Amino acid sequence: MMMTNSNLLSQLQQESTKPILVKFVAPHCPSCETLTPVLEQLADDHPDDFHLVTIDMTEDPELAMKLKVRSAPTVVLFQGEEVKEKIAGLKPKKFYEALIEKTA
Repeated sequence: MMMTNSNLLSQLQQESTKPILVKFVAPHCPSCETLTPVLEQLADDHPDDFHLVTIDMTEDPELAMKLKVRSAPTVVLFQGEEVKEKIAGLKPKKFYEALIEKTA
């Protein structure tokens, strides 16, 4: 069975104590393309502090609806199954970095 990103999210929520940063994206979303390298750089800079999961809203609309994610990009920060923060739109790298440091 192929691991979808929502399966990966569920698995991390069960198995990891680290915060999980979930990036909701959509095809043809320029801001999503801008955000991707920012978050990947953050993951490289803080490899032990959090997990990064990308979810395509067109492939997983149920999860987006459940979390009331209406626009891409939206970043949702989980601690286990609890939503700690939900940030719609594009923010500077420092903003996401502060978010991770506050939660880690």
